[in-house]
Amino acid sequence: MELVDTAAHRGVREIAREFLEHGAPFLWPELPDLAGLPPDRIAALPPLPYGDPGFSARLLREQTDTTTTDSSRPPAVIEQQLAWLRREVPRWRAGRVHHPLCGPGAWAAALGGHGLTAYVGVDAGPAVVRHARRRFAGEDHVRFVLGDATDTAAPPGEPPFDTLLLTYDAANFFAPHAFRELLGSLVRGLRPGGTAVLDLRLAEDGTAGFDEGRRVHRRGTGSVFRDGPHLLLSEGFTAADGALLGHRIVAVDDGPDGRPPEVFHSVLHVPTTAQLTAALTTAGLEVCVRGRPFAGSDDPNLARHLVVARKQRTDHRTLPWRRP
Repeated sequence: MELVDTAAHRGVREIAREFLEHGAPFLWPELPDLAGLPPDRIAALPPLPYGDPGFSARLLREQTDTTTTDSSRPPAVIEQQLAWLRREVPRWRAGRVHHPLCGPGAWAAALGGHGLTAYVGVDAGPAVVRHARRRFAGEDHVRFVLGDATDTAAPPGEPPFDTLLLTYDAANFFAPHAFRELLGSLVRGLRPGGTAVLDLRLAEDGTAGFDEGRRVHRRGTGSVFRDGPHLLLSEGFTAADGALLGHRIVAVDDGPDGRPPEVFHSVLHVPTTAQLTAALTTAGLEVCVRGRPFAGSDDPNLARHLVVARKQRTDHRTLPWRRP
C-alpha cells in the first residue's frame, strides 16, 4: 500500500532517526499504532503481495540466494531437515509429493534423493513458477502450477499423493479457521497412510526475530520490497500472547524525487502444540513425531519445528509424540 508522502521534506537520515525514536505513525499518521491494535485487526492486515509480478521477481532473487534464510530454506538447510526426517521416520519415502506454496524448486531438487516419483508444486508467484519450470524442463514427473495461496487443493485428476509438504511457515500464514479448512482440503488428496510434513513455528519456539522493536536497514541494490537504493523501516510486533507475530515494513527511497513510500505487513499465526494437534486430528491426521532440527541455532529463521503426521486408516492407532 502506498502512503501519503508526508515525510518527503525530510532527508533519509532524519526519517530513520524519527522512525527509531517515535515509530512509523509519527511519520505517516494514517498508519495505526500496532501496539494498540486488537488481534482481529492485526490478523486482517493485508498480506504480502506474492502474486504481484514485480514482488514475485524480487522475491525470487532472495529465494535463490543460498547465503540467507530470510526468504527460503537454502539447499543445505533442506538437506538437514530431510536427514532429520529420515532419521525420525526411517520408513518414509517421498513418493508422489504435493507441495503448496512451494517456492522456486529447492525442495523438488532435494527430494530426488529421497524416493521422489512425482512432484506437484503450487505457488502464487509468477516469476517463481517460471523459474521452477525452467529449472526442471524435460523432467515430466516434476510440475509447477501457478495458483493462489488459498487455492491449494490437489489439481483435478491427480492420483492420491504420498506426501504433503507445508514448508517455511506456510502453515503459519493462515488464521486458525482458514488453516483448518485448508488442511481438510489438502488431506483429501493424500492417500490413507500418507505423510504430511509441516515446517512451522509453534508457540514453544518463542518470539525470536519479532521482538527486536524498530530497526532500519539500508539496501543499496534493492530488496524484496522494491528495486534500487532504499531504506526499510521495520517494526517487529507480537500480539495475543504470542499467537500473532509479525513485522510492519515501510520501504522509503534513498534519494530525491523517489517513489512514494509503501507499507507491507507480514503476520504469522502461531499455534500451541495442543492447538496444532487438534487441527491435524480434525483433518484426519495423527502426529507421529515432532522436533526441532535446528535446536541451538542462533538464526531466528530456524527457530521452527518439523511436525510429521500420517493420514489415518480405518484401523489406525494413536501414535505418541516423540519429543525433542
